[in-house]
Amino acid sequence: MTIHLIKPKAVLFDWDNTLVSTWDVLHTAINVTFEKYGLPQYTLEQLKLNAHQSSREAFPGLFGDSWKEAQDFFYENITLYHLEELQTMPGALALLDFLTDKKIQSGVVSNKKSSMLVKEIDFLNWSPFFGVVVGSGDTERDKPAPDPILFALEKLGLKASPDIWFMGDTIVDWQAAKASGCQPIALGEACAPESDVPVVSDCHHLLEILSDLL
Repeated sequence: MTIHLIKPKAVLFDWDNTLVSTWDVLHTAINVTFEKYGLPQYTLEQLKLNAHQSSREAFPGLFGDSWKEAQDFFYENITLYHLEELQTMPGALALLDFLTDKKIQSGVVSNKKSSMLVKEIDFLNWSPFFGVVVGSGDTERDKPAPDPILFALEKLGLKASPDIWFMGDTIVDWQAAKASGCQPIALGEACAPESDVPVVSDCHHLLEILSDLL
């Protein structure tokens, strides 16, 4: 697919498995939680297929009336080791350095619990890269609703438009970007996005595109 993009005023990113790799941490935490509540275990492939919604939206369907308790248990398990196992995605740091050098605003819009998201960004010393960080709970609705993206843009003093890029690895990212009026960009050839969503293979690929435009 040929990628045609407008020079961006800002680039917003999903967090998990877009700028950092967290599948192993999420896989362990969800299966420990499933075991506690007598649910069948997920394979890693099943997790990747189902891990699109935030926990506050997905857990009521999984755990019923016990979803808040299950959510607390899930996050307790992630908290045990999420920082020591946090890994950056290939090319992510170079991409963020480039955006900073070119004075292109950037931010994070994630369905991860806001307090944990900020902790991970601080741990990597990446806070200076981002003009805004929005996590689950910061707006009334999480992605795929456009609310978090629109909230982030408000904080940056920008309006939604095709020259605001939003890159993420799951369908809720592209749906949220479209609903907000921004340009969705899908990360990863295996993600099979809708046909009108440009796909980049990794952060290095997006950096190459940006280098040609800026």
